[in-house]
Amino acid sequence: MEDQSFTRIKEIKKLLSSGNLELSSLEFKSKPIRFTRSSFEKKVLNSIKSGKAHDLERKYLHKEELRKLLFSISEVKELPAEILRLPSLSSFESCHVLVHEKGKPVGQNYYAYHGENQETKLIAVQNFNSLFNLVKKSKNKIFNQSLSLKDDLSVVGNFLAREIDLKNYSVIYLISRNSFLPPSTEEQDEFQALSAFLHPLLLKILDKEKNDLKKEVLRKSLENFPEKIAVKKNNHTVFTNKTDETAYENSNLMIFPIEGEEPMSMELSNISKDQISTELYHSQRVSLLGELLNTLQHELSNPLFGLNLTSSILESEATNPETESVLNEISQNANRSQTIIKNFSNLYNDQQEFKKVNLYRFMEEVITLTKSETKEIAKSIQCIGFEQNLEIITNPTILTQIIFNLIINAAQAIKEHNSDYRKNNITIKLVKSEGNLEISVIDDGPGVKAEHISTIFQPFFTTKDSGTGLGLSICQNLAHQLGTKIEFKNNSPLLGATFSINLPG
Repeated sequence: MEDQSFTRIKEIKKLLSSGNLELSSLEFKSKPIRFTRSSFEKKVLNSIKSGKAHDLERKYLHKEELRKLLFSISEVKELPAEILRLPSLSSFESCHVLVHEKGKPVGQNYYAYHGENQETKLIAVQNFNSLFNLVKKSKNKIFNQSLSLKDDLSVVGNFLAREIDLKNYSVIYLISRNSFLPPSTEEQDEFQALSAFLHPLLLKILDKEKNDLKKEVLRKSLENFPEKIAVKKNNHTVFTNKTDETAYENSNLMIFPIEGEEPMSMELSNISKDQISTELYHSQRVSLLGELLNTLQHELSNPLFGLNLTSSILESEATNPETESVLNEISQNANRSQTIIKNFSNLYNDQQEFKKVNLYRFMEEVITLTKSETKEIAKSIQCIGFEQNLEIITNPTILTQIIFNLIINAAQAIKEHNSDYRKNNITIKLVKSEGNLEISVIDDGPGVKAEHISTIFQPFFTTKDSGTGLGLSICQNLAHQLGTKIEFKNNSPLLGATFSINLPG
């Protein structure tokens, strides 16, 4: 019997080669179209037949409510109130959405109560991380107030909580009736269903808020810049922070191209290239150091807290005095590490903030920051005219940068001059007299050559092969912000150099 499919192919080839495409003359065989029900349709039909359609309808309506939620929120602070407005969760009294941007020292707690305006407050990163890990480890996501952070949440009774881990953010959302009545299984399911919808919503909103904040900071920075800035597009000015053209007619002009689809440029007037480079370099370095220290605090706080807690518990249960002593030492060192990391982060929190600091402890922390560069070089702090508990009001970020740079410079000079630098010393001398405090960094290295003394504070001057020449220039600019200046002298006839600043005592 001849293969029918082969015969059909030969007929089609013959028809195509003849050029006479009379499709009506062809005999086509077709199977009737058959419609099959999807699994969802089958589920609906079965539920209707069994009288369980109400439960399915409730779940469907809940999903519709969540879809509407996606389009009704434009800011994170609106989210708690909108969650409470969901009919399926209307029996709950309060809702909290806690957000922490990874690497930052604090998080935000956005919360709302039924019939009241939404509010926002800060939450310490340690408290946020403790709650996040607690929620993450839980299976049923049901908690009570004994496990909550009362100062941060003010939740009464039982509550539901869920964590969301995004690329740049960690998020916790929770709801509570402010009563001890446990949530039903249906309420738990509907609360958990929120996660799939909140994940893309939070991702979109948080990224938008971050970009909006960056734009606002940039706009204010440009508006408040002390010299004239003009942004031009196709040679037309689209932004300027100064409208008085005559005041800048004879000023220096620097033009920077801006990449984009259309030709744009930024013009800076009346400012030198060296000054721009020095301040920009310093700003970037402080920002990077601050982010690095905050990230370290974020990553190390939980392990150190766990180590401290575990060793304390084991110490209380230990029966051997030697074991108890070792566990006590572990606990103390873990606690000390937490304090050091926290203090380092505080040094770089706010560059404009003046606050009270313990001078001696402050210098100890700065010396600790320099350990990698000053290893094996002896370092000491001398206090003259005051006790070690003296407190001063200063800008810790700026003062840290100055002392840090001076110590690093001293260590590098010693290493270049002497291969066996274990016998060398760097001394921080603190002298308090009436109304004045002198801080000096003294080394016993080679000192500064006479021909270089007049240029050591100029930008880009360096005697090092890999140096930028900006360290002392930045320090001098920072000293001016503290209302003082850095003084220099060689320790003639002794070796080394001394760099000093005077602050109000």
